[in-house]
Amino acid sequence: MQHYCEIPTPKGVMRGFFHKPNCDKHPVCLIFHGFTGQKTGTKFCYVQLSRMLEAKGIASFRFDFLGSGESDLNFKDMTFKDELACARVILEEALKMENCTEVYVLGHSMGGAVASELAKLYPKEIKKLVLWAPAFNLPMALDYLIGKVEANVDGLYDHGGYEISQSFVDDILDRNFYDGLNIYTNDLLLIHGTEDTTVPFEISKIYVPKFIDTAKFIPIKGANHNFDKVEQIKKVLRLSLEFLCSWIYWLVIKGI
Repeated sequence: MQHYCEIPTPKGVMRGFFHKPNCDKHPVCLIFHGFTGQKTGTKFCYVQLSRMLEAKGIASFRFDFLGSGESDLNFKDMTFKDELACARVILEEALKMENCTEVYVLGHSMGGAVASELAKLYPKEIKKLVLWAPAFNLPMALDYLIGKVEANVDGLYDHGGYEISQSFVDDILDRNFYDGLNIYTNDLLLIHGTEDTTVPFEISKIYVPKFIDTAKFIPIKGANHNFDKVEQIKKVLRLSLEFLCSWIYWLVIKGI
C-alpha cells in the first residue's frame, strides 16, 4: 500500500511516498532521484519499481530532495551536501523502524553519487546498494563554469535552464567521488548505458575497478542516461528487482 509521507529536516520538509508490503517484517529500499529529477522517476520508473518491490515483500520510500519536486525550498537552494544530509535523515528513520529487517539504497545519476557517499558513511547498515549511471563526473561536468561563465546579479548560474548556486558549484568541485569506493563491501549492483553522454559510459572504466571485486557491473547496450527505450528501462527494472529480491531466495533455501 502507498502512503504519503512528510519527513522534517533542519532546512525544510521532504515529501514522498512509502510503499508498504502486506507483511509485518520487511526490508526497506530508499530511492534517490538525480539532478533535476523527482520521486516518480524518469518514465515513472520509481513508481513501477516501488510497486514491483511491494509485490515481493520489500518496502520502499521514494521522495523529493529539498529543492526538487514537492519538497520545501527552491532548486537554486539545493547543494550536494544538503542532499547527502537529507539522505542520512531518511536512512536513520528507516533504521529506527521496528518492522524494518534491512535497508537497501538505490540511486540514479546524482542520486547514485549521493547513494555512494551515503554507503561510505554507513557501509554496514546498507545491505544492498544499486547505482544507475552514478554521476561521479559531476566535478568535470561543472568545471566549465569556473572563470568562463559569469553568474547573474543574484550569484546564480544558468545550467541548462536550471538556476544553481555558487555554493552548489563549490561543493561539487571540492569532491572526489572516486575516493573510498572500496569502503562499501556489501552487495553492490552497477548499471550503466553504453551510449550515455550525460554521465559518459567511459567513466565506468574508472569507477568499476575501485569498487570491491564482488560488485556486479551490467552495461545496457545502446542505452542513454535515462534508458529511453522501453526494453532498456524494463531491463534495468528487472535487473534491479532481481538483485534486491535475492534475500527471498536465501530465505527459501534456508527454509525460513
